[in-house]
Amino acid sequence: MSTSIQAVLGARLRRLLTLLTYNPLISVVTGAFVTATIQSSSAVAALMVALVNAGVLNLKQAFGVILGANIGTTITAQLAAWDMSRLIVPTMLCGLFLLPGSKKHKYTGACLIGLGGLFFGLYWLKLSLLPILEKELIRHLLVDLSENVYLAVLVGIGVTAVVQSSSAVTSVTIILGHIGAIPLMGAIGIALGSNIGTVGTTLISSLGMSKEARATAYADLMFNVLGVLLVLPIIKYFTLLVSLTSPYLPQQIANAHTLFNVFTAFVALLLIDPLTRAVCWIAGIK
Repeated sequence: MSTSIQAVLGARLRRLLTLLTYNPLISVVTGAFVTATIQSSSAVAALMVALVNAGVLNLKQAFGVILGANIGTTITAQLAAWDMSRLIVPTMLCGLFLLPGSKKHKYTGACLIGLGGLFFGLYWLKLSLLPILEKELIRHLLVDLSENVYLAVLVGIGVTAVVQSSSAVTSVTIILGHIGAIPLMGAIGIALGSNIGTVGTTLISSLGMSKEARATAYADLMFNVLGVLLVLPIIKYFTLLVSLTSPYLPQQIANAHTLFNVFTAFVALLLIDPLTRAVCWIAGIK
C-alpha cells in the first residue's frame, strides 16, 4: 500500500510537505493526513530527516510534521479494531480489476490489493494466535504484562524495534484484545512502548547527515519518550478514561492509541519552541 501510494504521489508528496508547513499547526495536520494516506510514520519521519538535510525544511517545520505523523499512523489500529474479513474478497477483486488499466489505475489497484491483504492478514492473525495462547508460558507472560505496565512498555519498545512498525505491533495487541488474551492496561502499555520503538528507523536514517537532520531524528525520539513518561504516572486514570470510550476491548485499545498520540501532539505543539531548542542543543547546534 505504502509503495503504491508513494509511487502515485511521487514528487507531489515533497511539494505538499514543503508548501503546507508554514506554521506548526498546519504542519501537524499535514503530517497526520500524509501518514494516514501512506500508513508509515517511519517513512514520513525519515523523509523529514532528508528534507531538513537538504535545506528544504527547517527543524521546526519537520517537528510539526512528525507530531502529525504519530496521529496519522493510528488509522491502522482503528481498522484492526473492526472485523474487516467480509471486505477481503471485494477489495482484492476491485484491485485486480484495475491492474490492467493505466499507470494511475495500476497503482490504485495495487493499493487496493495491499489493503485487502491487510484485512486478510489481520483475520488470519486472529485465528493463528488462538493455539499459541494455549501454551502456559505465553499465558504467564500476558498475566505479567497485565500486572506490570512498565514491563508492557518495555515489551512494546523491544518488539517494535525489531519489526519497525508500531502499527503492526498495535494491531497484534488489538487482535489479542479481540480474543480476550490481554487486559486493557497491558495493551495500552505495549502501544505506548511501540511509539518509542518505531523511532529506530528515523535515527538510522539520520546517520552521516547534517546536525539539523540529526536534530530532527532526536526530536522524534524526545517527543515519544516524553509522551510516555507524561502518561505513565496517570496510567490508571488514562485507562479509566479509555474504558469509557467504547464497551468493546479492541476498540478501547485502538482509542487509547489515538488519544495518546493526539494528546501528546497537542502538548508538544504548545511547547514546540523550547523542544526545538532542546534538540538543537543535543545535536550541538548553537
